[in-house]
Amino acid sequence: MKYSIPYLGYILGFGIIPFALTFAFVGLNVKTAFQGINLVPLNVIVYNTFFFSFFTALFSSIIGTFLAVGIDIISKGKRALSLLIMLPYTIPFTSSALIWTISLYGGYGWFTYFLGLKFDPLYMKCTALYAVTLVSIWSSIPMPFLIMLSALRSIPSYVKEAAEIDNLSLSEYYFRVALPMVGKAFWLSFLLEFILALGNFDLPYVLTSGGPGYATTTLPLLVYEEMFSYDNFSGGSLAAAILSIIATIPSIALLFLLRSKRTGWVSLKIRMPNKVFKGIIFAFLALMLFFLDFPVYWMFLVAFRNSSLDFHYPPILIPKCLTPSYFSSALIQAVPYLISSAVVAITASIFTIFIALPSAYEVSKGKLKFILPLSIYLYSLPSTSFVIPLYDFFSSEGLLNTWWALILSTPIFTATFAVWLFFNFFLSFPKSYEDVAEVFSIRRKMTRIIMPLSRPALFSVFLLSFIFNWHLLFYPLIFTSTPYNYSFPPQGAQTITIFALLAIGDESINWGLLASSALVAALPVMVVTLFAIDRILKGSYSGGLKFI
Repeated sequence: MKYSIPYLGYILGFGIIPFALTFAFVGLNVKTAFQGINLVPLNVIVYNTFFFSFFTALFSSIIGTFLAVGIDIISKGKRALSLLIMLPYTIPFTSSALIWTISLYGGYGWFTYFLGLKFDPLYMKCTALYAVTLVSIWSSIPMPFLIMLSALRSIPSYVKEAAEIDNLSLSEYYFRVALPMVGKAFWLSFLLEFILALGNFDLPYVLTSGGPGYATTTLPLLVYEEMFSYDNFSGGSLAAAILSIIATIPSIALLFLLRSKRTGWVSLKIRMPNKVFKGIIFAFLALMLFFLDFPVYWMFLVAFRNSSLDFHYPPILIPKCLTPSYFSSALIQAVPYLISSAVVAITASIFTIFIALPSAYEVSKGKLKFILPLSIYLYSLPSTSFVIPLYDFFSSEGLLNTWWALILSTPIFTATFAVWLFFNFFLSFPKSYEDVAEVFSIRRKMTRIIMPLSRPALFSVFLLSFIFNWHLLFYPLIFTSTPYNYSFPPQGAQTITIFALLAIGDESINWGLLASSALVAALPVMVVTLFAIDRILKGSYSGGLKFI
């Protein structure tokens, strides 16, 4: 019990109580809440939220699965190709949205040019939701790929040997044996992506701000609009409560899935020659690699070339007239935002480990079993479920526009996720270490034995927490108002994602400045993420990550 007290105290104060208060705010101001909500087409907004979330989860999971099959088949270059597939995951959502803003721009963006479109689909009511969902799929593919690749690599070697002895073709092995064995991992990735997409505020906000009209407005955007555009916190609480109720359904499904022994994947009898199957998979792999990586190349290209080449038809796709002026200017202006992002990401990640690891260790020993499902449920809730009560709390305590507001609020997602990962790690933790500690009466067992021996998982969780905090836009947008002003005690806490967002002008788009701002926001975490993913791809145990 003693190891879990700090974690339980944190999730109670910054998760359970704010979540309950969100519903309480609606109950106290029912009339005002419904008056605000009645002014918007709620049915359209709920439909947009489901469409955006469902198709993001469905297509990213299917594409990620077949990409994992492709990487599993090849004999050389697995890690290099895997890192290329994971590249969109390294880009913060804000930067991703900025990249695609200039990729979809009329006939001048590379994507619209290849499709032969003369208009920007983000500005058309009939196509905007499809375009925003496409960008969401692009940014979501890496996580299902990583989960499915880890699952495929966990299949015992004797299974593959038995398939070879039975003379099964590659297509038969994957559709009749391998994929049915890891079907649980597929549904895990689907539910995780669905849950994350439900609370995704960044992409719709940056790409379209919910427009044209309400064509791309989702429930997270509605919460923000009610709070800050209409000054209707009751309406925002109602929208947040609706989203929380919706998010509860996949959360419960995720809990049942984790406890289930079934795979949930139908065995398919598909037989084709190995050369044909490999040809199809490799062609798909090449097409997806282009789709996943060319936007990142486009970001670098536009950031370092002369602006006179931006609005050119057909688009210039090769490096020409390169200049560092936009990037260097953006980098200098971004320094105070970078400082805030670094301080918040590092501090919140350390805090995450120190409260999550001891609690997960205790739960893995059969104590306080309710902590794990409660953690998964809290992690599954969108950030809007907590934001209004937290905003009131930080405002009353004078913590708005400080690093503390972000450091204290974000671990409700990173710590709850970390408990899940640490729990899976400790399930295979040798009991002999505990026996030695008891025999020799070693004090401070947690810091002297458990934590040092948990370094693979500890390092992976720290990096994932750092990446999450660096990517964050919704909380910084609500809890901060100015950049860090180099004073002490620190004042101003706008993060690098806010800086990237400021690159979008009201009257015109400066592509060079926009791409440079996106690159400045993405570059530090790209390096960290690629390093982390490279470690994880070396082996599931050494990486310290186990989802199921």
